[in-house]
Amino acid sequence: MGLTNGRAAFAGVPARIVALDWALAETLVALGHAPLAVAEAPLYAQRVIEPALPPDTLDVGLRNWPNLEAVRALRPNLIVTLEGYGVPLARLEAIAPVRALPLYTTARHPLHLARRATTELASVLGREVQGARLLSDLDRAVTPAGADERPMLILKFADERIIDIYGQGSLFDDVLRAKGLRNSWTGVTNIWGFATTGIEELARHPEARLLIIEPAPIDLMQRGAIWRALPQVRAGRTRLLPPVWVFGGLPSAIRFTRLLGTT
Repeated sequence: MGLTNGRAAFAGVPARIVALDWALAETLVALGHAPLAVAEAPLYAQRVIEPALPPDTLDVGLRNWPNLEAVRALRPNLIVTLEGYGVPLARLEAIAPVRALPLYTTARHPLHLARRATTELASVLGREVQGARLLSDLDRAVTPAGADERPMLILKFADERIIDIYGQGSLFDDVLRAKGLRNSWTGVTNIWGFATTGIEELARHPEARLLIIEPAPIDLMQRGAIWRALPQVRAGRTRLLPPVWVFGGLPSAIRFTRLLGTT
């Protein structure tokens, strides 16, 4: 099989798809063509939540280094993976045709790239109608929200003292911008769109609302002295959001807008 640099072409619709990235897996499910297998499929159910994988979805190991023998044994027609992440393309292309799609890159516009990935996968699968519907769902979801109230800080706990704050280059920052909302975090972020810092950094943004993506250390939030001293906590401007995939595609972007509507 010749190498295609992750841009395999097809004579027909691939029926047996292995997805090594959750953003692409959720997009396949949303297009109505669920993958046969997904890397870390059990954890997807805890971190991505929806759209849910079918209960018979197989697991092929880690997202950054899947079990290639298990993938080979499934005889996939197509492997979809994130461009620039995980197993070298040559090793995947020795098993099956590959589509490697960019989402989190130096361009730092993951929502735009997620739209392109949705259109490309819909074309490969002959699901153009479903793809157009998903794009329309996103457009409705990110309709500008009108006058802004307070800026927001979107964060996840790495442990009880360390947090990841999502800013430029993140999916959720793109969503906030599309809706005309403000992200209080304007500091440096990595290629995935987040900065890692201590919880004391939150005190530098006293007017912000804190949106905390679960799972979160509930005991700390109830009893931790530093946490309880934060101005946002004292003012009651904190909300826990159910799990939503921070490195997701269009389905995660749409889910995030729904969760924003409940804060």
